[in-house]
Amino acid sequence: MKIKTSVENSIAVIEIEGSLSSDMKFDFDNEISRYVSQPVHIILDLSKVAFVDSAALGSIIKFYSVLRKNGRHLLLSSINQKIYDVFRLTGITRQIKIFESLQNALDYIRENS
Repeated sequence: MKIKTSVENSIAVIEIEGSLSSDMKFDFDNEISRYVSQPVHIILDLSKVAFVDSAALGSIIKFYSVLRKNGRHLLLSSINQKIYDVFRLTGITRQIKIFESLQNALDYIRENS
């Protein structure tokens, strides 16, 4: 798994490449934790992710809850159909907003912050 983050105008875009699985959970959690204490919104760009396991799913939900309590967004963008189906089956799609593209997620934050 590779993680690349860029921050601009109080929005952190975290681009992940590879699989989001329990063996990479520590790195994933550390990267997101760097921004939880800052006044930024977070977009997870999952366009290059082929697999998400339950451990990573739990981390996403945890960080979503923390950010939401603090009036900030955690959004997901560019996920493939297989991952979307898992998110839909687990009910994630009813909580976390998912966007077809990174640009759509950026536009949403700009319009709703």
